[in-house]
Amino acid sequence: MEPDKVIVFDIWGRYAHFKKIYVTTSALSYALPFKTSVYGIIGAIIGLEKTGNKYLESFNQDNCKIAIQVINPVKFQRLNINLSVEPGPIKGNRKPTMMEYVTDPFYRIYFWHNDQNLSDKLLNHVQNKTSVYTPVLGLAHCLANFNLIGYHQIKPFQNEEIIDSVIPKSHIKNIDSKYWEEKEIHIQEQDMYPLEMNTNREVTKRDSVLFDINGKPVKAKVNGGYQVLIKDKPSNIILM
Repeated sequence: MEPDKVIVFDIWGRYAHFKKIYVTTSALSYALPFKTSVYGIIGAIIGLEKTGNKYLESFNQDNCKIAIQVINPVKFQRLNINLSVEPGPIKGNRKPTMMEYVTDPFYRIYFWHNDQNLSDKLLNHVQNKTSVYTPVLGLAHCLANFNLIGYHQIKPFQNEEIIDSVIPKSHIKNIDSKYWEEKEIHIQEQDMYPLEMNTNREVTKRDSVLFDINGKPVKAKVNGGYQVLIKDKPSNIILM
């Protein structure tokens, strides 16, 4: 089924941590939520079952498409925190750990799902600023706020465009490096970016993604591009 409308909403918070799952010796964070973490945020808002990661059964690359736009400039901060080997208050055997956080994260999410009932639930919750579970930006103490932008028609494009969302590398045909230099675009590439995950939390699909670290749009020729009109202003996105 070809996407025809997307729910557009913003998520933000004070801190975010999206752990780089291939890093084992330090708690480094991706600059933006990976696609499967957006599944978790949406699952929390509409109340999908969390036990056994069952909520992941409602999302896959065939029935769900997501685009992510960086709104606030990406900034990192590293903080020393104490972890405990057991749940509950730390009574002893503290484990000091350096954690990397994204500070003042702010993202725009474009969401399509072929299950209209699921989409309607999300639209209703976001519109009314309600959620079944508390949405977070990666970790339980990184609380997330959200706000509906709208429910908008989209149309595909194939030409070179100014792209507002994160661009998966596999979708890029050609890049305009001259435009990047003129507009002082500071591109960051996130490698090993998780796109799909099974209920055992095994990543089944990855890609690299490109975006400007200050949230500026990027000029490129791409596959799978869509245009969204928000308050008569076009936004060009890549649905992953």
